[in-house]
Amino acid sequence: MPGPFFPEVVMAKKPEFAGPTQLIDSGTNRPVRQYTMSGQYYVRATASRHFWGRVLDGVVFLAAFCVFSLLVVCTQLAMKNSPALWELAYEDSFFMALVALAWFPALYVYGMIWGKWGLFGDKAAHMRSVRIKDGTISGAWIGGWRAVAWSFFPFYVVLLIVSVFDGGMDHTPGYVPLGLDSGFAKGQAPFLNPSSVDGARAQAS
Repeated sequence: MPGPFFPEVVMAKKPEFAGPTQLIDSGTNRPVRQYTMSGQYYVRATASRHFWGRVLDGVVFLAAFCVFSLLVVCTQLAMKNSPALWELAYEDSFFMALVALAWFPALYVYGMIWGKWGLFGDKAAHMRSVRIKDGTISGAWIGGWRAVAWSFFPFYVVLLIVSVFDGGMDHTPGYVPLGLDSGFAKGQAPFLNPSSVDGARAQAS
């Protein structure tokens, strides 16, 4: 209780930043935003580029996993030519289980690479997935778990499709696709939005 001996302590509240600013990127004419905790500026990639970048990542992973599955099948066929390995070679359930159990470890490793360095989709779309609070990357371990988590949510694909028509939708809570080809990312200074109040005042003056 506040009083002479227990003075009230006023805790300083950390500033929170959110949403777009009054600045416009000079290279892409997209709104400049702020990370919610650090307050630094960034420009997010378009929803359509984010969508197709993630689709490319999914296609590459599926293609790589199909190659792995094909290698397993070839190994089984090769084992059938050896009498000493016949008993195992004709256990189709063993090889099917091997392929099934390899899905999540392979997905996790793929996510680790994506979280640390980015993958084909990021490179093709000129973007990078970063934390919306401060712009840091997820890293290998969290990137792996994020990739595994996506496989449990089929509606993630639906959200991605919806995001193509709604550029303001945040379909990856906590993360944002950072646009690496924006003018701001290349060191170009943004300009004040003429339609904003401050922009109109600047033009009038």
